[in-house]
Amino acid sequence: MAWVDPRIESIVAHLPAVVNRVSLELDERATRVEAVVVAHTKTGDLASSLKVERNRTDSTVSIADPWVIAINYGHRAVNGRWVEGIHAIEAAL
Repeated sequence: MAWVDPRIESIVAHLPAVVNRVSLELDERATRVEAVVVAHTKTGDLASSLKVERNRTDSTVSIADPWVIAINYGHRAVNGRWVEGIHAIEAAL
């Protein structure tokens, strides 16, 4: 019968090769998101709310602008015209 260490997820997550690959993946995704956000800068608020957080085993790319949903997916302008979203979040997928 096989036995699997109950800490296997933590063991694998802390392997140097895994930590390095996660970091590389974050860099690639963050670069794609930044490129989309910077290309659509009007006030700079969205770009300034973009954060890349690196932890020991995991990392996150986040956008904290309160209008990120409307900016990303699109919205109706005050005049009723549809404004296409920039789809920065999808660039990270």
